[in-house]
This record gives sequence, structure tokens and C-alpha cells, in this order.
Amino acid sequence: MRWPLRNQIMVPMIGVMLPALVGVSALNAYLSGHKVKQQIERQLQGVTSTLSESNFPLTSGVLQQMRGLTGAEFVLADESGQLLASIAEAGALSFANSAFLQTQPQQAEKLTLGKPIHVGGQWYFHAAVQLQRHNALEQTVQLHILYPEQSYREVWRQAVYPPLVIGAGALLLVVLFAGVIASRIVRPMLRLQSQVGRIAEGDFRRIELPSRDDEVRDLSVSVSRMAGLLSRYEDEVRHSERLRTLGQLGSGIAHQLRNSATGCRLAIELHQRECSPGSNCECLDVADRQITLMEKQLKRFLSLGKPSTRPSEAVDFATLIENTLPLLHPYARHVGVTLQWSPPTEPSTVIGESDALEQLLLNLLMNAIEAASRCDEDSLPHIGQRRVTVQLEQEELVRVSLEVTDSGPGPSCSVQEELFEPFVTDKPDGTGLGLSVAREIAEQHGGEIRWRRRDSATCFTVDLPLQKKPLISVETQSVEVTRS
Repeated sequence: MRWPLRNQIMVPMIGVMLPALVGVSALNAYLSGHKVKQQIERQLQGVTSTLSESNFPLTSGVLQQMRGLTGAEFVLADESGQLLASIAEAGALSFANSAFLQTQPQQAEKLTLGKPIHVGGQWYFHAAVQLQRHNALEQTVQLHILYPEQSYREVWRQAVYPPLVIGAGALLLVVLFAGVIASRIVRPMLRLQSQVGRIAEGDFRRIELPSRDDEVRDLSVSVSRMAGLLSRYEDEVRHSERLRTLGQLGSGIAHQLRNSATGCRLAIELHQRECSPGSNCECLDVADRQITLMEKQLKRFLSLGKPSTRPSEAVDFATLIENTLPLLHPYARHVGVTLQWSPPTEPSTVIGESDALEQLLLNLLMNAIEAASRCDEDSLPHIGQRRVTVQLEQEELVRVSLEVTDSGPGPSCSVQEELFEPFVTDKPDGTGLGLSVAREIAEQHGGEIRWRRRDSATCFTVDLPLQKKPLISVETQSVEVTRS
């Protein structure tokens, strides 16, 4: 059975306060009513004690004054029940009532009101006091006191109702106070519940924190932190899913592409054999290297999204750039882009896989050449200069920094935030995979890749850690491979 939090707060509080307030109010009302009766009885005791000690005659005028002081009706009779004196209202009473005759007289000092009796169409509290008159006759008389029940009820209500009203008001305030407290606690919880439901539906936006610094705010901070972690986890899952999808799609066409690449390689080799021995055809050499590179890229394409061991080969990054740039010169000349490269004076040896780093270079350089070729000559800083600049620097003997700068217009605003994500591109014929693969290769080598706009140019920077211990050089390994 569902028990809302509001009820869990209000019901116990009201359950504790309700009996206490009701008990206190009832006790105050009872004590007030009892006090009223005692006050009336003390007042009548004072009057009757004064009459018993005095010797002045009890005439109707005296009884009338006593009525004005006490509010009671007085009737004076002798021991035989003969009416001696009364006031006008009491005179109309039927004194022959048996209740008068059956009432036992009391002492004036211990006078108490008896049970109500019905006389003359009204109810009265009746008491009788025996008085000894000190006169010549030494007469003993009975003073009958009739206190109207209606007057007693009015005085009793005036004394009892205020405590009850105050108790009811206090109970109402307790209920309202409990409701306000419950609302102040439940409202943030309900808002947090809706925000958690929004997170469960996949909306990982930062939740609004309550203004009060309490446990609910701490819970909201934890939920907000959880939402951030879930958002990053979802991005990672989507990235992995994209790579896995990429691998699944690539596995279907990789076989056909590799067969086609093998056929192209055979055709180029046959053509080279048919050419004269002394001829040097640069285009055929570039085509052969491109075919070889395509086979390597197909192999890496099939391994996307799969866990791989970190490469441990020593690679001279500057030499790798020198060997990679000739593959791009024909395409750069075709689109009118100038490649600028100034080799560093010192070697920059990194730990990595040469084929993977070569693919990273090709992706960045192809992306830069395509960006520079899209720029209109009128918008260039220097007319006719569509160029791509490659720079390699070492930073504090800790890492090597590669900068590829192009004079193109840069990525559009729609793709800047997700530029390195798979299938994200603003090129009409682009696939959105080049920069994504470049980032993955950089991360596999313990580095990072980033981009920025600088002086009307787009600059991509790749930071890779330098080799810490001297290893066998790339040239030595090449010789060993050649000998084998």
C-alpha cells in the first residue's frame, strides 16, 4: 500500500499533537466550569453567612437586593413551610412543590448547589439554609436559594468555550504547520522525482538545484553528478556503437575492395615490367604506394572498435612525414594547393605504429588540402595562396607537437562541437570518418588531437609523447627487414 511522504510527516505529527491539545483543552474547560460553580457557591456562602450572623429582618426588599448581588432567587419560609418573604419572581413560584419540603437544610459555611429542580416552568439549582433569627421570638427559618440553570449555563459557557476555542485554533495551526512542513519537503522531492524521470528517458541536462542547503539539495547534487556520468557514458556507448557499425559495414565490402586493390597492384607491376629498364615513372611509384596504403587502411578499417594493444615501435616522426608528403603532392597540385614543410633539425622519435601514424598524417593532410581548395581566391589573405603548412616541434623533451594549418574557411558552426565524431562532416561528398580515425589513432598512442582558428586559418594540433629510453632506430630495423 502506497503511503505518500506528506502523510508520513503529517499523520504522526497530528497523531501526537491532537490528543495533547484535546486533553489540555478539555482539562482547561473542566477546570473553568468547576471554578465557575465554586465561585457561585462561595458567593452564596458569603451572603448566607452574613444573613446568619445578622439580626436584621429578611423582608422582600432585602431579598430583592440579594438577588441583584447574586442573580439567585430567594424564598424565606418557616419550619412548617409557611411563606414568610419572597421577591416578585419567587412569589410566582409554586412553593407547595415537594422538592422544597424534601430538601435538607445546609450550613451557611458549607453551602453547595443541589440538583436542578423544575419550578414554575423553569429549572433551578436548589439549596436550603437554616437560619436562626435572634429576635424576640427566637424564630428558626429556612432560606431557599434558587439559582437559574440558564444563568449558570451562560456563565459556564463563558468560562469553558474560550479554552476550547483556543485548543481548536492551536490544533488548526498544528495541522497547517504540519502541512507547510510536509509541502516544503515533498515539493523538492516531487521536482527531483520528475527530473530523475527525465533522466531515465534519456534527457541528461543539468537538473535545477533547490535553494535550501539541506539533504534534498545534497541528493540533487548527487543525481546531477549521476546525470553527467550517464551522459558521458552514453556518448562513449554511441561512439563504440558507431565504430562497431562501421566495422560491420566494412566487413561486407572489405573483401571486394581488397580484391580490387590486388588486381590494381598486379596491373601496375605488369606495366612496370613492360616499361623500358631505364625509365623512372614517378606516377607509377605513387600509384603503387597508394595501393599498398589502401590495403593497410582496409585492414585498419576492419579493426575499428576492437581492443588493441598499445604500439611499442620507435618511429621517427619527421622521417615519417617526409615519406608521406610525396603521396599527396599530385592531389595538392591538381587542386592548386601548396604544401609547405620545414623538417626539424633534431629527430623526433615517438613510440607508436608507423602504419597507424602514417594514416593519421594522411587523414589530417587530406582534410587540410580539401579545406584549402574550397576557399575562394578573393577571400584569401594573399591572392592565389591556397596552402597547407606542416610544422613539427618538441616541447620540453616530453612530447612532440604536429601542427597542420590550412588557409580554408574552417568547419561550419553546425559541426564544430562534434568535429571528431564518426559520420560528422560539412563536406557535400565527405564521410565524416577521417578526423574520427585520426583521433582514435592519437589516443591509442597516448596523445590527443585538437583544433582551433588562428589568424584566419584552421590549425589541427596532434600531441604525442616522446620516446623516453633509447631504442633501436627505425633505419636499423628497416635494414634488418630488407635483409630478411
